[in-house]
Amino acid sequence: MGLAVNTAKKFSRTLEHKVNEYIKQETQKELLSPFRSLAIFSAASGGIALIFEVLYFSEHSVELYVSRLFSVLVAFVLLVISNSRYGKERPVLLVHILLMSIVASFGVMIYLEPQTLVFNSHIISLIIFTAALFLSWEVRHQVLVAVYYNLVFVASAIANSSQTQNIPHLLESIVLVMIISVMAVVASYINYRLRREALLKSYEVALSEKKFRNIFENSVEGVFQITPAGKFTAVNPAFIRMLGYSTEEEINRLNFFNDLFKRKSDADLLNKLLEKQGKVKNYRVQFLKKDGSEIAVKMNVRLSYDEEEDATFFDGSLQDITQQVLAEHERQKALEALRQEKIKSDVAAQKARQESSYKTKFLANMSHEVRTPMNSVMGFLTLIENDLFESEEELKKFARDARLAAESLLDIINNILDISKIEAGKMELEENEFDLSDEIHKVSSIIGQTARQKGIDIKEQIDPDLPDKIYGDATRYRQVVLNLVSNAVKYTDEGSVTISVEIKNRTTSSIEILTSVEDTGSGIPNDKIPLLFEPYVQVKDKKSQKEGTGLGLVIAKEFVKLMGGDISVESKPGAGSKFYFTVKFKLTPSESDEAVTGAATLYKQTEAEVQEEEEKTVVEEQKSAKRLLLVEDNPISQDLELKILREVGYLVDAVSSGSDAIDAVKTGRYSLILMDIEMSDMDGIAATKQIRNIPGDMGKIPIIAVTAHSSMKDREKCLAAGMNDYIAKPINIQFLKLTIDQWLNRPLD
Repeated sequence: MGLAVNTAKKFSRTLEHKVNEYIKQETQKELLSPFRSLAIFSAASGGIALIFEVLYFSEHSVELYVSRLFSVLVAFVLLVISNSRYGKERPVLLVHILLMSIVASFGVMIYLEPQTLVFNSHIISLIIFTAALFLSWEVRHQVLVAVYYNLVFVASAIANSSQTQNIPHLLESIVLVMIISVMAVVASYINYRLRREALLKSYEVALSEKKFRNIFENSVEGVFQITPAGKFTAVNPAFIRMLGYSTEEEINRLNFFNDLFKRKSDADLLNKLLEKQGKVKNYRVQFLKKDGSEIAVKMNVRLSYDEEEDATFFDGSLQDITQQVLAEHERQKALEALRQEKIKSDVAAQKARQESSYKTKFLANMSHEVRTPMNSVMGFLTLIENDLFESEEELKKFARDARLAAESLLDIINNILDISKIEAGKMELEENEFDLSDEIHKVSSIIGQTARQKGIDIKEQIDPDLPDKIYGDATRYRQVVLNLVSNAVKYTDEGSVTISVEIKNRTTSSIEILTSVEDTGSGIPNDKIPLLFEPYVQVKDKKSQKEGTGLGLVIAKEFVKLMGGDISVESKPGAGSKFYFTVKFKLTPSESDEAVTGAATLYKQTEAEVQEEEEKTVVEEQKSAKRLLLVEDNPISQDLELKILREVGYLVDAVSSGSDAIDAVKTGRYSLILMDIEMSDMDGIAATKQIRNIPGDMGKIPIIAVTAHSSMKDREKCLAAGMNDYIAKPINIQFLKLTIDQWLNRPLD
């Protein structure tokens, strides 16, 4: 810290010394010009005095002649000396000698001719005061002049006091001389201070100019100044070297905008930017060197105005960034290569994740959807095979329910195959001649029996202008309509389902058909509408407990897209729904009936090995008063499981939701619960957790999971929720009985 302070003080003293030396030198230089003027004036006035004073004052003509001649000679000699090196280095001395000679000459005149005291004192005072205004020297020199001026004046007056005491206004003259002397000193002080300040500013400007000149000359960046027309007015050595030239004259022969830019468009753009903005930063362009090679440069240019020249210029700096650009280019190439590789890697990873997620979701959902109807089919067939029916009417009901479950299973399998083809990009559309009205009639016929059983009317509204024959895939079109109508019938308890077909657009070779299916069912909540066409998303009607695989609408949407159309839905809860879609067909056959499809891998689903046939004999003895609670939201599965359990000999009640199960447990009537997992309002996991929170023995009731989910992970999830055991669908009656008895005979913990 001390070293830094000492260094700063030393630097300050050095700088102050340099400033004082500069002011001293400049002051001496500026003394020469007024000194020479004063010397010339002194010589001229002395010459005039030689002529007139000698004639006028004849009594002392010789003495006056000698004094005036001496003054003239001194002035002449000093003029000669002032042009020499000696005189230029000592201008203050020359001024003092000149003034002393002038004062001495006038002093001799006053001494010889006392009556001229007042006049000569005024003349010499005026000369001294005027000199003080023009001589920019230190005030001490002006004080010295005043001293010897007053001494000579007083000495001359005293030496001839006998004659000067009678001179009128003598006292006033003496006072005036002294006042003028003081004024001359004050004027000299003011003049010197002002001049010193001006010199200080001049010194600062000189230092600044020197500093910037050094920067300009030694900068590694090219610095230039041009006119708006592109003519060079200044360049530094770095600019010259950067462009491969040797001298500034070579650069001055060039035009900045016309000769340096590789592309004229870059020069034009820079010119426009400068005109509009007044400055441009980091402007990158390609310049041409003297040998024709290219150089990449980065420029900063701004508009400047020179008040002295009243002209506008462009000041700029230039940096050679050729190596930087090459390095950036190589880096960009490397980054782009890495980016492309990353994109490929991300795409591959995303594709793998999507495929894995799709396969996992597909297997999980289909396992549940296939096992549920399969359980119904096998269960009813087992009941029929073992004569576990009380009447022929119940036998028919078992057979009918088994058939419905089998049809449901067939629909699922068909949907699985269709969606697999769609996802694999192997779904092909056929192009055959067909009557679209016939396809609508077929749909009504297929779904008609189911609709009539529910008391629902199927209505058709077909545009009479519809062509008799069109070309396209009749099967896929019919399947879309059938899926929509089947959904409408499923979720409609009363009223009607209306199929409408109309022409939306028609040309000479093609036709766009708008088909809608409108029902009077329960409608769809607004928050569920966006999920309708998502794969495997099941939108369940909580009131009716109806649901599907989640594939029907997805398949319909994909078929519509393949046929060049779009599908939408409008629905209000409680007021029904309206599905409508557009498809495009041809009015004339194509040259080829083959549809272009993409290639992909078709996921092949495998089923677990079929379990060995188990014992069919069931014990018909009525169990003790212990009662079971079956929680199952699927009506068919509920009927089947109730029948099995009752035929085995258990007392069983059934509920269709998790919340109902909780309420039933709180009654205290039940000894064991058979819990389904997938339910709409509250699943089996959540219901089990709430039951376990019931205080007392009711919260300890044995709970056995009965679900179509059969993985080890699902089993662990059930047990972790508080369930006691786990049975997978389709149900094995003997295993079910064994498991139930095991938990009924076990005391509560």
